[in-house]
Amino acid sequence: MASTESASRDFRLRPEQLSELHDPKSLSAFDSLFDHDSANLCKYLQTDAVKGLTIQDEDVTQTSRYELYGDNRIPQRKAKPFWRLAWEAFQDQTMILLSVAAVVSFALGLYETLGQPAEYDHEGKKITKVDWVEGVAIMIAVLVVILVGSANDYQKERQFARLNEKKSDREIVVLRGGDEHLISIHDLLVGDLITLQTGDVVPADCILVDGNCACDESALTGESETIKKISLELAFNKYKELSENDAGIDIGGRFKGEKVPDPLLISGSKLLSGLGRAVVTSVGVNSINGRTLMALKVEPESTPLQERLDGLANSISVYGSVAALILFIILFGRFLSYLPSGKRYHDLTPAQKGSKFMNIFITAVTVIVVAVPEGLPLAVTLALAFATTRMTKDGNLVRVLRACETMGSATAVCSDKTGTLTENRMTVVRGFIGTTSFDGAESLESYESSTEERDVEDALATACDEKVKKNVLINIALNSTAFENKQVTEEAESHENPFHKSARSLFPWSRNNKQKASTQNDLIDTIDSVQKEPFIGSKTETALLSFAKKDLGMTDLHGLRDDPQRLGIEKIVQIIPFESSRKWGGIVTRNEDGLYRFYIKGAAELVLKRCKKINDSAGNTGVLTPEALEDKGETIRNLAADALRAISLAHQDFPNCHSWPPEHLKDNIDSTIASPELIFGQDQRQDVPSGTFNTTVSCEDEGFTLDAIVGIQDPLRKGVKKSVEQCQKAGVTVRMVTGDNILTATAIARNCSILSPEESKDPDSAMEGPKFRKLSPKERIRILPKLRVLARSSPEDKRVLVETLKKMGDVVGVTGDGTNDAPALKLADVGFSMGITGTEVAREASDIILMTDDFSAIVNAIKWGRCVSTSIKKFIQFQLTVNITAVVLTFVSAIASSEESSVLTAVQLLWVNLIMDTLAALALATDKPDEHILERKPKGRDAVLIAVSTWKMILGQAALQLTVTFTLHFAGAKIFFPHKKTLTGHELQQLNAMTFNTFVWLQFFKLIVTRKLDEADGIRKVRDRVTASNLDFFQDLFRNYYFLAIIGFIGGFQVLIMFVGGAAFSIARQTPAMWATAVICGLLSLPVGVLIRIIPDEWVLKVFPVKLVNAILYILGFKFLKKSGRKSEDEESLLCQDGDATLVSSSAFERAKNEMTLAKGHCVEGNRLNPIHAFKKWRRSNSSTGSELEDHSFIASVTMVPTLVGGAVGGFSHISANENDDLDKKST
Repeated sequence: MASTESASRDFRLRPEQLSELHDPKSLSAFDSLFDHDSANLCKYLQTDAVKGLTIQDEDVTQTSRYELYGDNRIPQRKAKPFWRLAWEAFQDQTMILLSVAAVVSFALGLYETLGQPAEYDHEGKKITKVDWVEGVAIMIAVLVVILVGSANDYQKERQFARLNEKKSDREIVVLRGGDEHLISIHDLLVGDLITLQTGDVVPADCILVDGNCACDESALTGESETIKKISLELAFNKYKELSENDAGIDIGGRFKGEKVPDPLLISGSKLLSGLGRAVVTSVGVNSINGRTLMALKVEPESTPLQERLDGLANSISVYGSVAALILFIILFGRFLSYLPSGKRYHDLTPAQKGSKFMNIFITAVTVIVVAVPEGLPLAVTLALAFATTRMTKDGNLVRVLRACETMGSATAVCSDKTGTLTENRMTVVRGFIGTTSFDGAESLESYESSTEERDVEDALATACDEKVKKNVLINIALNSTAFENKQVTEEAESHENPFHKSARSLFPWSRNNKQKASTQNDLIDTIDSVQKEPFIGSKTETALLSFAKKDLGMTDLHGLRDDPQRLGIEKIVQIIPFESSRKWGGIVTRNEDGLYRFYIKGAAELVLKRCKKINDSAGNTGVLTPEALEDKGETIRNLAADALRAISLAHQDFPNCHSWPPEHLKDNIDSTIASPELIFGQDQRQDVPSGTFNTTVSCEDEGFTLDAIVGIQDPLRKGVKKSVEQCQKAGVTVRMVTGDNILTATAIARNCSILSPEESKDPDSAMEGPKFRKLSPKERIRILPKLRVLARSSPEDKRVLVETLKKMGDVVGVTGDGTNDAPALKLADVGFSMGITGTEVAREASDIILMTDDFSAIVNAIKWGRCVSTSIKKFIQFQLTVNITAVVLTFVSAIASSEESSVLTAVQLLWVNLIMDTLAALALATDKPDEHILERKPKGRDAVLIAVSTWKMILGQAALQLTVTFTLHFAGAKIFFPHKKTLTGHELQQLNAMTFNTFVWLQFFKLIVTRKLDEADGIRKVRDRVTASNLDFFQDLFRNYYFLAIIGFIGGFQVLIMFVGGAAFSIARQTPAMWATAVICGLLSLPVGVLIRIIPDEWVLKVFPVKLVNAILYILGFKFLKKSGRKSEDEESLLCQDGDATLVSSSAFERAKNEMTLAKGHCVEGNRLNPIHAFKKWRRSNSSTGSELEDHSFIASVTMVPTLVGGAVGGFSHISANENDDLDKKST
């Protein structure tokens, strides 16, 4: 507190006072706060409008500025402590019911043990009373289930917290001590001078002190209009002028048509155009965006897969609750029938009767525990958490969870070229300056100086005029947003690249002929492998600056920009930053002779079209004749054919202009600047929608004077060709969308296998963006299957491409780095932004950030997306198998028992529940992508959750398990005790324990079978289905250590239970024959799994009784009570096409979100399904809206025909054929 008070004395303004400037935005508040003088902003904040703060990075946290105003961190939502997660898990009604029942059972057991006389068996031996043990065992089992589930939730929250912290961080350019630095936005301080440009997201509340820009504040203010910003000095002077006539006027207000301008930048707003420098006034929780985020603190949204699984689990819980209720009614009715005089229970003590009733109650509640697949929401959460963590290590920072699962279904990827397919390490290697050409693309690796070469260099040196070189240097050095990297250590190289040496000979006035080298350090904190470069910014800009530094004699970029008079420039009057939509950038200078000159740099052929003059090497300006124009055009085409990016540099003088801007070039919105479209000229407007711009040409339309054309080399990334081929093998079509010309684009596309030699012959395989945009929708759909390259494309072209692909049914992934790419990134199913070269607006619009800008990271995203989907399907397959077997076995054995007790006790079922929910989720959801995962075709947009092959395995394994367990339970006495008519209590307990042991070992080996899904989907011939990849369940077994650890734990703990479980688990010591029976029966899961895999899906569909299923569903859904009329959506969805033999039942899953979205708010707690809430919500919706019992499938009929209990597990899911199967054209 003392330090804060001391800090308050060092500064005149408190944080809350500065916050009031932006909420609401007010120059009136600024006027009173800074004593009517805009210059006091920097004075009161102890900063400088040119040099920024003077503190050093290492002293930041020790300053009084930091103590008073804090830094720019937003406190993260506190992760729930472990005890809180455990408490929430305990709030599950089924856990509470079991706990209450356990306490009552324990109390009754103690009364039986301590309050009742001793009992003796038929041999006269005293019976040990252990009735209290079951109550204790249930309580311990409940505790274990809660603790294990809470541990999983705790780990998941920690993983997501780390990901959220990482994705919220980025870097910003600040000036401290006059030098530009890249720092984390979290380290921003009040008073920092930050540099902002097009595409940036404003990191903190600040005030623009230099420059002008246009901002989008809609996300914060709700106003969709773009807000123009100008510097504080200009805005404040205009405010004072207008406030003299209207004292209440403020930002946005008007007086006689004049509007009070806005210099205030709100944190979280986006710069759509322009650039400037701003002083930070509020950071962290004191900023507008910080206060908004603190107020929200919302829980992360569910992904589509989570919602589908929640719907599945909710349906199961409804039927599970119904089954439990039916079981309770039957057992309780039988219990009541035994109470009258002369019946079995009449002579029991009240405590014994109470104990009998509690056994019935516990059995019914345990059915709910086992029937409800509470692990489904947990499994998808674990899979996503695991996948996103591993994807981060692979170079993908997942911002939106749904993107992780969506990429698994991707069918098309539209990729940028620069930095994604190429290394983004650009170098000028060829071109001409004036009329003197140079070429350093050859002999770069071996160079030996010779007299002949020196003679050539001397000839070139005398051939280039000083004026031409000066114009090129100005255009490169001043017409750029890149800046020097001060942290790079410069050291001389012993050998010099022949191209640089040759090029330098053109400029003998260079003051430093030594090569500069950058140290190998981090450039951006996303990856360790990125080198630090001499300059930071656009790679095209940095390549040109490196060329200027090494070969044009530019020794001090910072000095040239601070003192442009060294180049004969009085000042820069307008900056037009490069934008991908117009493909050029420029500056307007006022020279010392009073002449205004416009320097332009951009796409070579675009700038060349506007050139009418050229400077030769002697400095003479001549007319660019049609022949010379064609020659330069041929030069550009040759550069493009060699996969070089061609850039033209030119200038234009305005001899008749005495002030800037000229009247006829003024911008319609801001009259203090010239319109970029008007200053460029008429040719640029040909590609702009009519009516957008005035058609006035530039000053006398004299055209530009061409100074230079350079070719920039950007080599392909290592391994990108292999990655593209992997995508193609995986059924994912890769298209290149680039701003380069069509020759450059097609050359690179061929080099990286996007275009094959055969495809490149097709005229529709490559097209320019403007031409593509002009096509009709039908024509676009016609050519898209062939289109692989979209060149000279604007962000709008990319958006149209994505929109068309989605209409065709593709699941589209798109890369983007510019601000204008945001619409396409948002429109795509998955948007990838560039972590290194991307603007902050692009990152905000994206779902995944490619931290290395590398295409191979997209391949990794596809792998992990498919892995998540596969892992969930594996878990569903395992869990539904256990569900069907456990519930049917419990239900049937309890009804068949004279003691109203199931063959599986409550404690045993809780152990089974732990296996099939938490442990199985951990084992199957943490699998890594295998080497064959990209060999499968994508499932597409309408991929089903459970295919025919999956249901085939579920039913087959459930049939095996029920056959084995029913045989052992009902015929075990004859098998193991054939000569005994009556078994002792110990022998009965042995048989029940053997059934339990066999059941667990069946699940143990079923877990191994579930490791691999059916790899032969769509293959009809049995012989073709017999492959190692399809039938080898032990393939890559040691790849997943989680799986090995979990099956080791399950097997070890089961053996421990069988030997020392005793009364707690109702276990009697097993004979060797019983052990052999249990393990051998468990092993049957493996050969049966192989047999099921061999059976083609087509056979299943042919023998399936579709009409019977529809009839049963009609009865079970009470549809006969509904009014007749048009077929309901359910009825229409459950039709069998005779021609295709395809069962269609897609509606249930597709309506899961709308019909039974119980995950949000009511029915899922701590990633655990609450079946009581689920049942209540289902019942309310059924009674209030008259909705039918939804989501039935053939499993319901199969299991419900012999007994109603099957509905507890089967009436919710769907059989489907794989979308890509030849035999199945429709999905379920």
